[in-house]
Amino acid sequence: MRILILGGTRFLGRHLASLALARGHTLTLLHRGHSGPALFPQAEHRIADRNGALDVLARDTWDAAIDTSAYVPRHVRSVAAALNGRVGHYQLVSSISAYASLAQPGTAEDAPLAKLADPTVEAVTGETYGGLKALCEAEALHAFGPAGCCIVRPGLLVGPFDPTGRWTWWLQRIQRGGSVLAPGTPDAPVQFIDARDAAAWMLDQAERGSTGAYNLTGPAQPLTMGQFLAAACASLQPAARLQWVDEDFLLAAGVAPWSDLPVWLPRATQALHQTCIARALAAGLQCRPLAQTIADTAAWAAQAAPAATSAGASIGAGPPRPAVGLAPECEAALLAAWRQQAKAPDGGPEA
Repeated sequence: MRILILGGTRFLGRHLASLALARGHTLTLLHRGHSGPALFPQAEHRIADRNGALDVLARDTWDAAIDTSAYVPRHVRSVAAALNGRVGHYQLVSSISAYASLAQPGTAEDAPLAKLADPTVEAVTGETYGGLKALCEAEALHAFGPAGCCIVRPGLLVGPFDPTGRWTWWLQRIQRGGSVLAPGTPDAPVQFIDARDAAAWMLDQAERGSTGAYNLTGPAQPLTMGQFLAAACASLQPAARLQWVDEDFLLAAGVAPWSDLPVWLPRATQALHQTCIARALAAGLQCRPLAQTIADTAAWAAQAAPAATSAGASIGAGPPRPAVGLAPECEAALLAAWRQQAKAPDGGPEA
């Protein structure tokens, strides 16, 4: 197949590009040339900023286009205009944030989507991100038609080359050992997917010409925060001790879920970690063992520059990403205060 990837040199797109080449596809990458411009010399690189002219796409045809970097509906419109009917299958990377509500467990693909009070806004923030992704979906369906469009709604993507630092932070923290502040309760649900598994599934769908919308996260079987952290301890630092700290105590202390303690969500919002993935599983989604993702991500992080594993600036045209993770001194102070309040022994209950 001739495949066009919009993006392709950072995280999900990088895994897509690598796998597409490994499967023998003819690959074109559209990117700004800012990240990994020397990657994938076997592919054709076309350099453009999608906020500007896309004349570099005004020739050739592709069997499939996979768009990993559309954040506002104008991005989809401009790509559709530049391709002008010269692509057989268009796959848009949206987000589970596109749903109007994730308040109840089991959100499936037919749930209502978010709506913005001002649909013309283009500032990508935590408040507008989901609504803008929903508008991108609508634009994709309008431009390419339901029979030529696949909407992919990923959850939390993790693994090697993750630029956000969120999931990776837990691995690096556990590697330091000692008493590790574990938020909430061990039985809280968590969902995430190795970006390599997401890429493999997405490429499968491009090869098949699949259409419709799919939630894309994992694992296939329910996972808890306790199981995740215990697996990381077993793989990386068996001497680390998980100290479970009540969520009300953490919230009262001003600890921010998802950023100060990545992946963690309090009870009121845990349904985000219980999104229905039955449709993706039926379409062949396979998730590798958690231990493999932990080991591979830790090995990559150990070799990567510090800036590659910590968040800060925005990713492409996406929303700004704050720094993640508690500073060691803050974690130590919280643990000391919790032990004093709860009269828990050092180390506390372990998962």
